[in-house]
Amino acid sequence: MDASALRWVLAIIGIILLVGIYLFSLQQSRLRKRTAMETFAREEIDSAFIEDEQLRTELENLNQIMEQTNAQESYDAIKINPAIEADLALSHQPAPELFVAQAIAAVDQENLISYLLKHPDNRLITGEEIETAVRHTGFEINQQGLLEMREQGALCFTMTSLSSPGDFSDMGQLDFSTLGLQCFIDLEQNANAKLSYEVMLKKIDELVRLMKVKVFQPNQDLLTISDVTQVRKQLNG
Repeated sequence: MDASALRWVLAIIGIILLVGIYLFSLQQSRLRKRTAMETFAREEIDSAFIEDEQLRTELENLNQIMEQTNAQESYDAIKINPAIEADLALSHQPAPELFVAQAIAAVDQENLISYLLKHPDNRLITGEEIETAVRHTGFEINQQGLLEMREQGALCFTMTSLSSPGDFSDMGQLDFSTLGLQCFIDLEQNANAKLSYEVMLKKIDELVRLMKVKVFQPNQDLLTISDVTQVRKQLNG
């Protein structure tokens, strides 16, 4: 056999040995992984039983402590998360007293149409919120600090604050806030009450969208479509 053929034979034998070693090591690696996984699974199961037994013991001890210290307390009254449940519970606190501005108090009730705009939970409305709404809806502030809505120079309705002193003179101050707004029409002083009422409804709708408030009657009942329809009939009559 010449030298060239011998080199080829040795090269082939070397390749076969390398492939065999690689396959053997791969097989050993798989066996080790399988063994490790089975061992881990058994240890995990054993530890689970141990932890379960420990948990059961701790719970029994906890129950004994609770029975000794809270023998007179009903377990049904225990709350899992009192903080969250308190947030979800409805507030039954009495509603704060709403301020009635002098401009409204001076009007005869038979000649008065008025609605309240406020948050159902009586959350305060800031001066910044009111200023933003006023800019978008076109209100003007008069000499008494009340907000007026006019159409072609004629007064349609006026808006007061539900917090003392009832006006918006300090609306630009950082600490200004109010429980809400009260829109009203004095029928005796209004030359076109029907038009003014429709303008008031339109502007109230814009304020509701801008300030995320609700509309209430003076007795703090929510305003309904039937209430609006009844007022329209009275104005038409």
